[in-house]
Amino acid sequence: MAETSEISGSLVPLARRDAMILLEAGYLWLDMGQFDKAREIFAGAALLMPRSEVPQLALGSLEFAQGRHDKALQAYRAAQRLAPNSALPRAHVGEALLFMGKVPEALKELKAAIDLDADGDGGRLARALIDAKEAGALPPPSAKK
Repeated sequence: MAETSEISGSLVPLARRDAMILLEAGYLWLDMGQFDKAREIFAGAALLMPRSEVPQLALGSLEFAQGRHDKALQAYRAAQRLAPNSALPRAHVGEALLFMGKVPEALKELKAAIDLDADGDGGRLARALIDAKEAGALPPPSAKK
């Protein structure tokens, strides 16, 4: 039997390679704008891997890509609860908050991501978002609440 994945935390034995292929398929659908198909894949992955933050991050990315920042934030917060010491969920929480116009709260999350892992993916994303905000490259908060 294939080695189970440390990424999966799966309910059924799931090889790391299989978990990666499943999630990659969802991202391919997302990239093609096939949001319903991507949602099915990511939701299935979340059910198969309930202790992994990775499918929750994917669900957040799906919502974010559709401009549903509030729903993206919910998924990113779920990922954050699953991996409280991981910088990547925290950086994505900060990203969603920035796009929702909640700048002070966003900056707090982004700085925490950098503190957790400045040189990792989460820390680099957080730094890039802070730099973009400071440069005025991010859109201003929308008038909708």
